[in-house]
Amino acid sequence: MYKRNLILTGLAVTASINVWSQQKTNHDRQNILFIVCDDLRPELGCYGRKQIKSPNIDRWATQSVLFDRAYCNIAVSGASRASLLTGLRPTKNLLQTWNARTDVDVPDAVTIQKCFRDAGYITIANGKIYHHQDEASMKYWDDVMPPVPGTAMGYHSDENLALMQKQQKTGKGRRGYFYEHGDFPEKDYLDWQIADKSIQDLKKLKKQEKPFFLAVGFIRPHLPFVVPQKYWDMYDHSEIEIPENYILKSGNNIPERALTNWSELRAYSGIPEQGPLDEETAKLMIHGYYASVSFVDAQIGRLLKTLEEEGLDKNTTVVLIGDHGTWCKHSIMNTCLHSTLIINSPEIKTPHRCEQIVEFVDLYPTMCDAAGIERPAQLEGTSLLPLLKSPEAKTKGYGVSRWANGFTFIQDQYFYTEWRDKDERIIERMLFDHSNDGDENYNVAGKEENKAIIEELSKKLLENRGDNYEK
Repeated sequence: MYKRNLILTGLAVTASINVWSQQKTNHDRQNILFIVCDDLRPELGCYGRKQIKSPNIDRWATQSVLFDRAYCNIAVSGASRASLLTGLRPTKNLLQTWNARTDVDVPDAVTIQKCFRDAGYITIANGKIYHHQDEASMKYWDDVMPPVPGTAMGYHSDENLALMQKQQKTGKGRRGYFYEHGDFPEKDYLDWQIADKSIQDLKKLKKQEKPFFLAVGFIRPHLPFVVPQKYWDMYDHSEIEIPENYILKSGNNIPERALTNWSELRAYSGIPEQGPLDEETAKLMIHGYYASVSFVDAQIGRLLKTLEEEGLDKNTTVVLIGDHGTWCKHSIMNTCLHSTLIINSPEIKTPHRCEQIVEFVDLYPTMCDAAGIERPAQLEGTSLLPLLKSPEAKTKGYGVSRWANGFTFIQDQYFYTEWRDKDERIIERMLFDHSNDGDENYNVAGKEENKAIIEELSKKLLENRGDNYEK
């Protein structure tokens, strides 16, 4: 059993649900299409990254609300997805690691699929939605297409398959290389198959009397960057540039604990066991990531085209996210926290870009409100439905993210992070002012002129970081 002080306030929220989230009949309810792409940060043309070729998402985004300031609550797949699917914040004790499980950490929480199924929805999960396929709450999906164990790597070349086979057989050595491209049939790739299954589901669901909650989890652009050749060829390798802050400047005062240790990346062949990547390897990483984004963009395009052709777009809210930022994640820096979020809904009267701060715990209540079903009392986020309805709407104005024992509070242009020991004593701080340091090159927490804002942000962080769980 777990306890949350916010359960009581959650009951009050449920009792005063807004008019648009009151119970509706099945015929009035919107469908939900929830698309999750692993490691997709806002590296898309619609986010101003003109070097990226993402025509399908870009076109669809012009009809949607694009959130410029959406943040994941933790930058690792297991915990991020467990938080998403329960609407609960990762805290000091639970929902904090790559292998976090809802049925272990928060067994009494109402998962989103249970919420929708109890409300009369058909619930389907295709691909990587949960990090674990044996969680107890998987029973609340009416149909599941899990990634076949081992296929997430997605290798096709003899060399990479041999490396993987050796590692799996002996428990030694490394995975295959961190990228692969070749002239293999596109239908042999797992993300193509996930899209195809979802397309067939949409055609079947159109004929059902019940509304549906369809969750589609694409593997790319997660490592390794394995794509059909045509997506690799979309990018001229000679034109790929290394970011200016690839090598951190001296005197930046950024704590070592704030940075990723590259533990996931170093499991792949072709990556040095320690130290930074040389520039050519870094360019290959960027090339592979770009190509993977374009590949998953094509699969999303197929899915959205079917939704429109079947006439389901008129009564379906579509939520597209990347579950967290960069390929190395495991960090509390903005590059890992800043995530993709685009929502298309019949509730939108004027498509627009939203610059309000939002966070992923807001998604569960948003989907409930869009569907017109009652929210569970446990939810800690704030519905984004008002922001879909009006470009002038405002949010609570902050976000909270965490990694290890560090918590970041995001408000206005400030990103404030603090680390505390087991006795809740602050042992290190970090402050970035994005108004003049958007790339987070310099920690200015030690400057006297920032003392007042640090005190304010520290107080707000403690008030809003989420309760500790008790088992």
